[in-house]
Amino acid sequence: MTDLLFILFVVIVATLIWKLRQQSEYAKELIEKQCIKLDLQLLSVSRSSFNFKLGPDFLLASFAFEFSSDNENSYQGKLFIAGLHRPRFEFPVYRSFESTDQFH
Repeated sequence: MTDLLFILFVVIVATLIWKLRQQSEYAKELIEKQCIKLDLQLLSVSRSSFNFKLGPDFLLASFAFEFSSDNENSYQGKLFIAGLHRPRFEFPVYRSFESTDQFH
C-alpha cells in the first residue's frame, strides 16, 4: 500500500513540475509577442510567484519581465496568468522612442 501511495505522490509531483514548466514557456511566449507588438526590447523574464487553487485553472502565477524602449533605460512589467488562460499585463509608464526618419 505504501508503494502505491509513493507512486501516486511521484506522479502528482511530476505533473505539477510539468504544468509549471508549460506555464512558464507559455508566459514567455506571450511576453515576447506583447513586446514585439509594442516595439519593445525584452531583457529578461522570471516567475515572481505562484499559487494553487482548486479548479480547472489551478495554477495562478505572476511573471516579472524587464524591457527597454530606448536602449538606455529598463522598466519592469508584470504578467498575471491563471493556468493557461486570462493573461493580464501591467506595464509601467515608459518613454517611447520616435524615429525621425518616419512621418506620421
